[in-house]
Amino acid sequence: MAARRRAPAPAVHVHHRLRPRHFVLLKALAERTGVPEGEVRLTTLAGWTPWLADTLDADHGAEAFHIFVRQDSVLLLPGEAGANAVGRWLPWVAAERSRRRTARRLCPVCAAEPERGTPLFATVPLMLSCPEHGCRLESAGDIAFASARGTPPPLRPAPGHVLALDRLTTEGISGGMVTLPRRQVHVGVWFRMLRTLLDEISISTSRVRRRSAAALDQIWLPIGWPPRAGLSVWRPYEALDATRQEAMLEAAACAAHLVRYGQITAYGTLGY
Repeated sequence: MAARRRAPAPAVHVHHRLRPRHFVLLKALAERTGVPEGEVRLTTLAGWTPWLADTLDADHGAEAFHIFVRQDSVLLLPGEAGANAVGRWLPWVAAERSRRRTARRLCPVCAAEPERGTPLFATVPLMLSCPEHGCRLESAGDIAFASARGTPPPLRPAPGHVLALDRLTTEGISGGMVTLPRRQVHVGVWFRMLRTLLDEISISTSRVRRRSAAALDQIWLPIGWPPRAGLSVWRPYEALDATRQEAMLEAAACAAHLVRYGQITAYGTLGY
């Protein structure tokens, strides 16, 4: 896979890594549920390729990481993030199938409505909150445990900056476009912007210019987490534990808030 300048994500379905038996299964599900096959496909990660990921083949990790995450920038100047060694890699999910089952995070209010089912993105670390109900997502296990005991599930209000970021992601997932202050962008572009931002806030301030280091410090200070969520050695977002991923998402939400209200400046190629 040669490194290349990426074009905007096309508004078509591309069937990456779907084997013949998967097509048979999707067709059967569509026939038995009455749901169009295209909608059934969107309940799988492969159905969100090339928007959520350029490919679901992890073997081109280093080049894929550069194209998806560091080819552009948001907060930092072009090239300021530098380079890191990356092996097998996929955006948002673990590269190894044996580690790809992550803890589901659900809205406690939505989970109480059985007809909603479990959304695909409950297993992808993209959001921290439910914008519809204004609360944090909680572990599916904690919600199930509370239900078994006959007690109310945990219900914590989400901070405004977290809800603001998650509203944008929700808008993209539901409608295909994300409305930013200056323009709309395709959800595929939004996923890349968010992933790039998550990468930038994980970079050590010793590697960037003084102005960028000051902005990174300003992002982490208000949210109560140590810089980089206490990360001492850089690792890609997908390799972090759930707690650090949550911290990174909250820092990204804080960064977006500070940029929007002019408290820090986004100097990257996608900053505008």
